[in-house]
Amino acid sequence: MSEPRWILIALLAVLLLASARLCRQQWRGPVRARRVFAGLLLVQVAVTALLYLTLVPPMQRAAGGQLTVLTAAADQVRWSAAPGETVVALPEAATAADALRAPDLATALRQHPGTTSLRLIGDGLTARDRDVALPPGVRLASPGAPQGWISLQPPPVTAPGAVFTVSARAQGVPDARAELVDPAGLVVDRATPGADGSVHLDGVARVPGQSVFRLRLLDAGQHVVDTLAVPVDTVATATPRLLILAGAPGPELKYLRRWATDAGLRVQAQANAGGGVSLGDAPVPLTVARLADTDVVVLDERSLVALSATQRSMLQQAIRNGLGVLVRTSGPLGDGTRQVLRGWGLPVTGGNQAAPLALPADADAALLQARRGPQRPASDATAYIEDADAASHQAALPVLERLAVQTVGATPLLHDDKGASVGGYRALGRGRVALLPVTDSYRLVLAGRDDRHAELWSSVLASIARALPAAEAPRIDAITPWAGERMALCQLQATAQVRAPDGVLIPLRIDPASGAERCAGYWPTQAGWHQLQQGENRHTFYVFDPATAQPLHRQQLREATAQRLAGGTAAASVGVIETPGARWPWLLAFVLAAGLLWWLERRRRVAAAV
Repeated sequence: MSEPRWILIALLAVLLLASARLCRQQWRGPVRARRVFAGLLLVQVAVTALLYLTLVPPMQRAAGGQLTVLTAAADQVRWSAAPGETVVALPEAATAADALRAPDLATALRQHPGTTSLRLIGDGLTARDRDVALPPGVRLASPGAPQGWISLQPPPVTAPGAVFTVSARAQGVPDARAELVDPAGLVVDRATPGADGSVHLDGVARVPGQSVFRLRLLDAGQHVVDTLAVPVDTVATATPRLLILAGAPGPELKYLRRWATDAGLRVQAQANAGGGVSLGDAPVPLTVARLADTDVVVLDERSLVALSATQRSMLQQAIRNGLGVLVRTSGPLGDGTRQVLRGWGLPVTGGNQAAPLALPADADAALLQARRGPQRPASDATAYIEDADAASHQAALPVLERLAVQTVGATPLLHDDKGASVGGYRALGRGRVALLPVTDSYRLVLAGRDDRHAELWSSVLASIARALPAAEAPRIDAITPWAGERMALCQLQATAQVRAPDGVLIPLRIDPASGAERCAGYWPTQAGWHQLQQGENRHTFYVFDPATAQPLHRQQLREATAQRLAGGTAAASVGVIETPGARWPWLLAFVLAAGLLWWLERRRRVAAAV
């Protein structure tokens, strides 16, 4: 039952009690007081009615009008208010003369009922105000487009030693140049944005932990226009398990095994030397259990053909269960190898002619050294050794050899310096099968470019390795988390809490209305790395500071506002609405009627005494 009804019931109850008291007194009193008794009853009814109208005044129709709301960057827009127009400034708007302050848009609309149109001045509505029901007519007057970084895609969780890519887009800076700076202040990559302002820069994540790179935008005069924080979360993953089978020993097998061992992989390699003699580790039986305990199997064309039909069938089933299989070429591909690959869903076309392979060129020497980091000191270093080491790490890339074969309908494994695909892989069930037609990648190591050899094999094996079971990670419903703005965290447990950068633990309360999503609202007040804790699980996320990323924040604000307005306005706000009328006339009438009631009651007592 609504509040006005309770008020009416309470007043009627009091009226009945007062009337019953008067009737009882009249029954005992003299007959000549009947006129006063009738007047008291009528005045009591009037007093009750006037008190109700004072507490619950009648509704009246309020005509609507236009409301002007100042938002962020409103001071950069030229506008003028019409005579008598109401202007409201939200908290993020600069101080303006004759503007009323409001804590949010919903409060401003409640304070000005019947608003038929809304004029927004500035970049638009923050997340706090985008869920408000808007009037039918909304106009937006925005300032000029922000100049600087307007889009950023930080890298996902990265493994130690892996190369990550940062994608961003700039706006409003002609002849711009982008630079990626590591936490030590060294430039690790630079590039020129494309015609649409987009750019992709690469960096290397060295050790586990959280770090912050910097993305700088320079103008034609090499002056820094804008700088963005690029959060990089480096997490050590489970050690991959690698099995290498070769039809004959050779330098390709030797340096592949050395790289895998230095990279920390669990490697088991075996090469057939002929006459029943095998080199390397102990013979590996290809059983279902052994393949299930392996992430990647690397074969050459001879070891693949040497497998029995049972072993091939077992290997094919293991691929369907998630195993990654790579066939590398050490020589021409025979019909038997092509037939097996075709049976696994990877048809191969083209002849066995050898063709030169030029890998993409390096960055300049300074960037290359910054990406590698400090060199590992030698045990007995001399000036000659240091000079030779530095010269080898700056050596030109050798031209490798590849077979002119193509994988039909496959995803490329590598690209040459002209962007052409080299090799490819396709999915087979939950696993992947791949072909790499490069015969002499070991020449990279002999030329002193072991870094490019490691980069080549790391990217190839990462593309086909068995997918690790993904831990249940929370979902952050925010394009970019900003300090001072509410965000939603979903897939939470009851014990979820967030550790802020200053070490304060903030418990999260799951919203029952979110159902199976198990979402909770979180309002970060500090920029930096935040850690979501759920029992033994830890998940880190970075919160950006709007003050240090103004172009990005402004652009996202404008895009979100445009999307909100494009979605239409709610029908909750109409042009003419009913609002409570003024209370003071009814209060004045109530006071006069109550005074009359007191006078009549007093007169009645005097008459009864006489």
